[in-house]
Amino acid sequence: MLSSYKMEIRQTTAQKLKLMGRMKLAQFLSLSENEFKEYIDKIEENPLFNELRYKYHLIGYKRFHDVIEKPSSLRFKEELISQEGNFNVEELMENPEILPLLKKVGSIIGIEEFNKLLHGKDGQIRKIIEKCDLSNQEAKIFKDFINKFQLQKILTTSSSDFSFPSYPKVFLIASIEKEDNRLVIHPLKKESYLIKGKFSINYYRFKELIGEKKFSSSQINKISALFKKLELINRRTTTIYQVIYHLKEIQQAFFNSGNPEDLFPLSQSELARRIGVHPSSIGRVITNKSILTPQGEEKLLKFFFSKRRVQNFIKKILIEEKKRMEMGILSKPFNDRFIQKKLEDKYKIKLARRTVSEYRKLMGISSSYHRHKKSNNIGVVS
Repeated sequence: MLSSYKMEIRQTTAQKLKLMGRMKLAQFLSLSENEFKEYIDKIEENPLFNELRYKYHLIGYKRFHDVIEKPSSLRFKEELISQEGNFNVEELMENPEILPLLKKVGSIIGIEEFNKLLHGKDGQIRKIIEKCDLSNQEAKIFKDFINKFQLQKILTTSSSDFSFPSYPKVFLIASIEKEDNRLVIHPLKKESYLIKGKFSINYYRFKELIGEKKFSSSQINKISALFKKLELINRRTTTIYQVIYHLKEIQQAFFNSGNPEDLFPLSQSELARRIGVHPSSIGRVITNKSILTPQGEEKLLKFFFSKRRVQNFIKKILIEEKKRMEMGILSKPFNDRFIQKKLEDKYKIKLARRTVSEYRKLMGISSSYHRHKKSNNIGVVS
């Protein structure tokens, strides 16, 4: 009796710990990009982290596939788009001579110095003009751009004194671009976690060092706690990377054309299944994040998930069903299995029969048995 009671307590405790772990992961996945960066920076500045990385070689980085650092001279438009404030970047970039000029300046002084200049932290424009050997015309264009940029910054900052509704900041984290007839991922910043990749931890070597008495008991506990934090970071960075990578692969037709009609119908649940995570994890990591398309358009990650297009295709199939029944060609309505096959054959959409059934119920369309008794008035979603 007592042993049974103890076992029940252990099971309850284990369930509570598991639930706490899920809640902690959910909160971590929901951090803003700024908060997440601060968390990583704090970890990497920890003396213990650096000792384990450089002295004992227990920590390293593993790069992500198809993620390529963009040359500094090509990052300026994305840098400008990601600046704080509601700047009309397109208006600032109207002069076709501006972007090549900014690339020229950036390749010479670097992005960090360029950003300082943009935000008024370094007023030595004359020295930069001399250093970059700009012609009188180039100097005029450059100074005009800086003045307009800083004027917009002042205007957008002063407007915050009024009671306008506030909206969550959207973080532009990467761009998808064509290189050598393939699509690649270019992170926005060269210090991005997407460039570094995920942390690799040499647990085997750690076990060896413990056996060699290199660490005290308190050190082992601190190291183990640090490793847990790194694994938590890896869960988030890997999930974000996999979302962008799979979108790049699944939505190739859209990225090549830029036409929304070429978007492949994709649900967060389906992507979660492919990646091997819970659907809620997808929802959390894509919130308030965007990427640039090869056509230079900024798109929220949520843009790539649309149930409406799948519903349109199902309704088109059911319109076909209704016409055939009215003409006497079809004796009974399509069942979910037939709709599933039709979606795959005609629209190249692979869904489970149960998923087709869920879509149909969500759309308020009755089963084939009930449709056989009473036809529905079906229209296509606009």
